[in-house]
Amino acid sequence: MTTRQQRGADALIHSLKSAGVKRIFTLSGNHIMPVFDAALDAGIDLIHTRHEAAAVHMADAYARITGQPGIALVTGGPGHANAVSALYTAQMAESPVILLSGHAPNNQLGMGAFQEMRQAEMAAPVTKQSWTSASADALATDAAKAIATARAGRPGPVHLSLPTDALEQTVS
Repeated sequence: MTTRQQRGADALIHSLKSAGVKRIFTLSGNHIMPVFDAALDAGIDLIHTRHEAAAVHMADAYARITGQPGIALVTGGPGHANAVSALYTAQMAESPVILLSGHAPNNQLGMGAFQEMRQAEMAAPVTKQSWTSASADALATDAAKAIATARAGRPGPVHLSLPTDALEQTVS
């Protein structure tokens, strides 16, 4: 029997599961497939939607009904752009929503990587905080920080971009 080394995506999901996350509202895409694999391995339910904004609206509804953070997961570039508008509704409702967006690899930024976009800056006006994870080793801490920020003080949405190289690299 072989054991797989833990990747950034596994660390991210472990952090979410440790925070009590049981389901993620999502629309699949290339950037986030490692997160899908890790979520399925961890027993987290993936609720698939037909549009990225719907994933955020469903996470928002879940957060309002349960009082727990709602997690939306979308691919990068146009998928992220489609999801951002729904963050405004969560912001106005003071709803603890975390939008996780796939992202071009950190090691290819500024080089025209697949669907590269300044996602954190795009989401910033409609979130409490928005940033891009720097590495595989940062993903678990970033997920915990996103949940804590969404819940703290006046609740509200938070955005975290997930570079594909960080998701796929082994954590140290």
